[in-house]
Amino acid sequence: MFNLFTSAKSKSHSAAKSQIINLTLADKMVQMTINYRQNAKRLTLRVDDDQIKVTAPVYVSQRDIIAFVDSKSDWINARLEAYADVYKNTMPSIIYHGIETAVRITPDYQGHRYHLRHEDNCLWLDRPIKARMSIVRQMEKHLKAEAETHIRQFLTPVLAQLNEAPVSISIRDQKSRWGSCSTTRKLSFSWRLVMTPLEVMRYVVIHEAAHLKHHNHSQQFWSLVHALMPEYQQHRNWLKQYQKHVMAKLDRRLAGLDA
Repeated sequence: MFNLFTSAKSKSHSAAKSQIINLTLADKMVQMTINYRQNAKRLTLRVDDDQIKVTAPVYVSQRDIIAFVDSKSDWINARLEAYADVYKNTMPSIIYHGIETAVRITPDYQGHRYHLRHEDNCLWLDRPIKARMSIVRQMEKHLKAEAETHIRQFLTPVLAQLNEAPVSISIRDQKSRWGSCSTTRKLSFSWRLVMTPLEVMRYVVIHEAAHLKHHNHSQQFWSLVHALMPEYQQHRNWLKQYQKHVMAKLDRRLAGLDA
């Protein structure tokens, strides 16, 4: 059962588009964000990482929202517990090519350029003494560049197999999908794929490239994916099993790295 702990950041919902409320569950404080929408017809609830997010019609009172959330407390608790192991790392680390990998700052670095190196089963951040770029931004920048390199390498032979012309791609931080194929033949991929094993990344590239032939998930589509990668199902399963870890917040995974 939830209890209202504090609502110091909340405002009257008639004048606010969103509210942040702190609730307690099992003696732990949980942050809940309420987003009010003019076009919302009912209350919807999701647990995003370690936060509760509610979408509500503008006319629903805060009391009714909390009662609704309270009625879902068992489900919410189970979802929060499912995320508990994502941030249990005792040292700053991320999943890198499918392996839990420590992240450290290179000591006594005298250079003037930012670098990310993978040596001795560790990711080393070379940071100038007067670094202006945040650690999280530096990590994301380097990992995004590496992801793009691998994705382009995987995509070229797949397009040749499909007898498709080169297409434009973009690398983004997509929270809800690994990749996408637009009706204008543009492919987008999450940079976080660099955290997955390389064969898993190749599967996602094949999956999205196959949409150039079949812009749906029909039997024809999956038959094509199977023809290109017969073992694709094991890579789909990896993505489902480790999605929470790959999509985890970098700032929390790297907490303490400045120390």
